[in-house]
Amino acid sequence: MNLIEPCILAGAVVGTLTGAILGFSQGVWWGLGGMAAGFVGGVLVLPFVIVFLVAGGMVLFFWTRHLLRRLRGTRRLG
Repeated sequence: MNLIEPCILAGAVVGTLTGAILGFSQGVWWGLGGMAAGFVGGVLVLPFVIVFLVAGGMVLFFWTRHLLRRLRGTRRLG
């Protein structure tokens, strides 16, 4: 199992729970429909959200460290 399967499973669980909680307040059929829509939406959306967050974190931490390391070498004394 590589990294994408846990992301898809987490998306399915989060989407299903969210759809069920929001739907059951309107009725049982809306809750079941919300569970189904949340499952499909979570499977399709959450992996992209996780990739976006990981890429943003890499840009914030590694790119700034690389930029500061390069700027440190160009500093002049005097």
